[in-house]
Amino acid sequence: MIRIGEKLNSSIPATQKMLESRDQEAVVALIEKQAQAGADYLDINTALCGDKELETMLWVMDLAIGHSDCGIMIDSPSTAVIKEAMAACKDRKLIVNSVTITDRIEEIAPLIAASGAGVVGMPVGGDGERGTLEGRMHNIALLVEKLRSYGIRDEQIYVDIMMEAAAFDSESPALALHVIGELKKRFGKVKSICGLSNVSFGLPGRVNINIAALSAGVFLGLDSAIMDVTSPKTRLAFLAADVVAGNDEYCMEYISYLREQEE
Repeated sequence: MIRIGEKLNSSIPATQKMLESRDQEAVVALIEKQAQAGADYLDINTALCGDKELETMLWVMDLAIGHSDCGIMIDSPSTAVIKEAMAACKDRKLIVNSVTITDRIEEIAPLIAASGAGVVGMPVGGDGERGTLEGRMHNIALLVEKLRSYGIRDEQIYVDIMMEAAAFDSESPALALHVIGELKKRFGKVKSICGLSNVSFGLPGRVNINIAALSAGVFLGLDSAIMDVTSPKTRLAFLAADVVAGNDEYCMEYISYLREQEE
């Protein structure tokens, strides 16, 4: 599974403070900590930096490229910021977060097709009822076909399964997990992704909910997640889930990690 570090996000108060104060030492430490914990990509979101969103995005990207080998996830609601950030990403692996069936897709999809980057697609904006599996799959079909129409390959597409807060809708996490299997059956190489921490929003002991959702997702074939890769509990749960799902040959990754902790 592709692990995407969530910590470089301005919606996290401590991170926002680092970004606004240009605390390079703290930001670099956060980059390196996530890279060392096994992040494949680093999600970078500077949307709450106001009129300095683009400037801050480019600054953090430069630090991430200079201090890690991780790919970059550009996470912004602004088409202009996404375009500028894509141009500055050099040769680093790239995922753009995000487009919907109706928003930003016309501006961003041609750039995705030309660059070969990945793109997160939110299956909203269609006429499918989001509270049912068939409704979500209807919207996913619209989204995938629209992205394909721009020449984007299936393996570039990351469909957000919309893992939402259990505290507000107790049925939503199970619905999101059911999307994983249906996505694989109907669309083959199209990838699934979720913002893992969303599921526990508003609840105490959030990490317990996060690792339960992660374990279920890994077993069902979740392809990628934006998550706290630095959490020891989350990392151990991911490795254990990989064992149960048959993804860790001879359980070597799990055994190696436990041995590292004993040293």
